[in-house]
Amino acid sequence: MNTKNFKCFQVVYEEKNLSLAAKKLFLTPQGLGKIIRNLEEEFGATFFIRTKEGFVATESGHLFYKKIKDINKELNELMIEVEHLEKKEKRFKVGFAAGTIKSINIDRLEKFMLHNNEIERSWIECENDLVKAKILNGDISFGFTIGKPKEKNLKSFLIDSKEVMLYVYKGHRLWDRESVDLNEIKNESIITMNEKHHIYHDLIDACNVYDFSPNIVALTTEGESIYRLIKNRIGIGISPNFYPDSEEIRGIHINGDYTWDIYGVYREDTADKEIAEKLVECF
Repeated sequence: MNTKNFKCFQVVYEEKNLSLAAKKLFLTPQGLGKIIRNLEEEFGATFFIRTKEGFVATESGHLFYKKIKDINKELNELMIEVEHLEKKEKRFKVGFAAGTIKSINIDRLEKFMLHNNEIERSWIECENDLVKAKILNGDISFGFTIGKPKEKNLKSFLIDSKEVMLYVYKGHRLWDRESVDLNEIKNESIITMNEKHHIYHDLIDACNVYDFSPNIVALTTEGESIYRLIKNRIGIGISPNFYPDSEEIRGIHINGDYTWDIYGVYREDTADKEIAEKLVECF
């Protein structure tokens, strides 16, 4: 019996949708469906009724979920404790959503890591959803994400919040403005961060509210490139408030209170809850 399949069952049960569950687990729907069928065959029971609306749990499915939810928690704690005792490896891993390293207090986090030997010192950014998935799967213990997560079983605390600004170059028609409405950039050439960054998706969603798609002419992996492209008048930029005003570029408030929020996130049932709580207090 592969105990990892219990986690697969739990996600399918909670999502009630095979495709959504497969996406969260980074599996194909076909592969996840096979895992569920194998579990049903192994236990000689039907756990789900497949309908057009999704996967509906049977009475056996409800019972199985109730039991394996506790088992998953205990297995996760057991694996962490055994790994720590036997392999003497650092067990507390931290993940960063794209763009967060630029904003958090690096010196404070580095000191915290050095004073807590259980933490693996690593500074790698990845997509926001991937950080949350790694926390849920137990691959990392703590993550810095953009936006408050909606996933079940995740505890989150606001670490920092920055206003999302419109950056324009001197001579642009909006240069003298103190604030703008989002629909005023409808016909502008826009520079922002790429699809790996949460702000890209927030921009698309916000513009859709005004019934237009932004004319994005450049996508970058970090903020410095946005600044350089604006300076060279390739377009105007949408970015968190990272840059001070200068004689060449200035930030303008966007009406609607758009913010870029960094949250510290960990699983409520993590065996390292004490370290996670201390890390939150550090900020």
